[in-house]
Amino acid sequence: MKKINFIEFPKNYEPVLKKAVLRTLESEKIKKCEINFIMVSDAQIKKLNIKYRQTRRITDVISFMVVPEFFAGDIYISKRRSQKQAKKYGNTWLEELAYLVIHGTLHLCGYTDYDPENKAEMFAKQDKIFKCLTF
Repeated sequence: MKKINFIEFPKNYEPVLKKAVLRTLESEKIKKCEINFIMVSDAQIKKLNIKYRQTRRITDVISFMVVPEFFAGDIYISKRRSQKQAKKYGNTWLEELAYLVIHGTLHLCGYTDYDPENKAEMFAKQDKIFKCLTF
């Protein structure tokens, strides 16, 4: 069973975002999970980044695997940063959120983007999943 929760997200966006998560999980053959997506402010995501990554900056998405044996995790997305990025990349806010939901879910699956090789692999996978969505 897959339990996916969206907290503080626009309700009308949830069906598309859930589809993005499910496609990502299917691509990784994850059958059971519980994932919470939490929309936060720039200040809140910066505090999380400082506390858990020792990085003093605002980021767009942070993923935490809370209970690995149950594939249970929390993914925080910055509202303001995601809105700015949507404009920067020519996306709607829904498209940008879908992209970040995919990205955060891939982090829970073990993908990283901290070096060029892993980043290329991760972004190729998320681009492929994103292109399968309809908005």
